[in-house]
Amino acid sequence: MATKSEEFFHDKWLGHVQTESDGLVVAKPVLLAAGCAQHQTTDVQEKLRELCPPGPDESPCHIDDVMQFFQQLLDFDADLFEGTAQIPDEVSFYAPEGPQTIRPTFGLLHQGELEPIEGAGSPASNAAAKYVALIWDVSEQEGEPHQDAMGLNLDKPETITGDWSYPAAAKFDRLLRHCKVPVGIITNREVIRLVYAPHGESSGHITFRIEDMATVGGRPILDAMIMLLHANQWFGVSPENSLPSLMRRSREYQGTVTEDLAEQVFSGLETLLKGFQTAANRDNSGLLKEALDRDQDHLYRGLLTVMLRLVFILYAEDRSLLPVEHPLYAKRMSLLGLFERLQRDHGNFPDSMNNRFGAWGHIISLSRAIYLGVDHGDFHIPPRQGDLFDPHRFKFLEGWAGESAPVITQKARAEVKVPTVDDGTVFSLLRSLLIFQGQRLSYRTLDVEQIGSVYEALMGYHVKACKSPAVAIKIKNKKGAPKYWLAP
Repeated sequence: MATKSEEFFHDKWLGHVQTESDGLVVAKPVLLAAGCAQHQTTDVQEKLRELCPPGPDESPCHIDDVMQFFQQLLDFDADLFEGTAQIPDEVSFYAPEGPQTIRPTFGLLHQGELEPIEGAGSPASNAAAKYVALIWDVSEQEGEPHQDAMGLNLDKPETITGDWSYPAAAKFDRLLRHCKVPVGIITNREVIRLVYAPHGESSGHITFRIEDMATVGGRPILDAMIMLLHANQWFGVSPENSLPSLMRRSREYQGTVTEDLAEQVFSGLETLLKGFQTAANRDNSGLLKEALDRDQDHLYRGLLTVMLRLVFILYAEDRSLLPVEHPLYAKRMSLLGLFERLQRDHGNFPDSMNNRFGAWGHIISLSRAIYLGVDHGDFHIPPRQGDLFDPHRFKFLEGWAGESAPVITQKARAEVKVPTVDDGTVFSLLRSLLIFQGQRLSYRTLDVEQIGSVYEALMGYHVKACKSPAVAIKIKNKKGAPKYWLAP
């Protein structure tokens, strides 16, 4: 049974580094079950500073010698590694579009019996079978330091490591997949990045910045790096708790969360319905009743459409299918940005969230922008059209009456009174979609099948009006809507 202290340990470091990760590397429940949380002493941070001095002209702290870093800070023995000269030529990836050949700087050797590699059989995978991880120091080429590669941005196209204009992290990912080695470590000496690229699945990574770990405030990040990358976590624990096993179990765990996630999203759907009920009473609007009277499923379909819109937007933002890097979108339109602002408001003003408004209007505006498209200077969103974001389908969501949605003229749009769904409701709704078991849910790593399973779990329900006040009774272990309603 995990302690509160262990939960706090993982929450703290995940809060610092999680946004840097494209995909799931380790899951908090798996780490808690393994009991690997451990705080480091100040001596460890002093050793980090000794091994990673600042550069000239106050440039960031950097690793002076990668192998010394692994041996003195992470307690690896030198004979656990093979260097470039010992690594077989087959353990490489040739990109003809460069042309460039990617070779690891070090290979971390398996200890004990080798496990069969899924998809193995090529010369590269056969030669790499003896390595539990590959390590690429992009600042070292042909055994010599390459000063221009020190601090190289790992995620932007570069030609410093070779002629192939491609991000260094993506080059390394291609190497890992070509050699069928799922675990890798890439460094530019200013960061250490743990990469997990399992066969047939999406890649994920966690990045640890040396400069951050050298500060007092960066102690939780240093604790996490030592926890994951220390030699003991590779070879000094039971096989099921080794780092590669923890990463594999985390992916397996992710595959089992769909049912629990569906229940959480359904709870968010109930929250949205309550928010609309409260807004209708506050606005003295009959739109909700009109939607309920229209046909049995119209109201529920409208609420479900909101959930699907939000899932679509979160998926598109996580995969950069919307212009998330444009300042206008990032500051004024982003759904993830809205959640972060609501999260800050909830932390600063928790008692007033139900008396604050504006978040629902933000969602409506973003939905309109996706449906109609936007052109403003260098900012462009193509019109998506389609049924999902069509404002004509569920007028109670936007607060307009009549048969045609006011999407054409500015004056008509300005006269619409958007339902006063409060910020507390929107925050709870977004939290049900973004935070799962204490961790930020990455839509980048969710498969379409998983999203589809969540959608299927929300189907088949109806909204009905009670003729008198009633209490919902939910049967234990029964997921979904309440089974019984008791009226006085």
